[in-house]
Amino acid sequence: MDETTGAIESEMAMLLRLADRNRRSPALEPTLERSAYLVLTVLEQQPVANISTIAEALRLDASTVTRQVVAMEAAALVERRRDPADGRGTLVVATARGTTELGATREVRSAVYADVLADWTVADREALGALLHRLNVDLDRYARRH
Repeated sequence: MDETTGAIESEMAMLLRLADRNRRSPALEPTLERSAYLVLTVLEQQPVANISTIAEALRLDASTVTRQVVAMEAAALVERRRDPADGRGTLVVATARGTTELGATREVRSAVYADVLADWTVADREALGALLHRLNVDLDRYARRH
């Protein structure tokens, strides 16, 4: 492993650790859990989706998404409905509460990142966003190959 790759690996390990710690920050306390946030983000892009579609979008097993959706339904964040095209299937839609909480969570999370990145130039923030997107695409491609 070259020095640059080693440094990236170390920084990624620390990034994941700090992200995990910050998820439990009092500033984020009243916000959605990560799993609910991500499911609702998928539903924001595709307002009616089946479990398989959500699972594929999040790169998760359908059984994992089913458990998340059941918990979210109990919290009144989503509703499950019969699929009219396939009576055995289930469709998931966000409730008004789910949509409201997604927006509120996004605002809080954005404020945290705005604070963290306050001293960064616009160009640096744009570069970080672009590079993180590229990294996510490449990590996903790697996982699909292996």
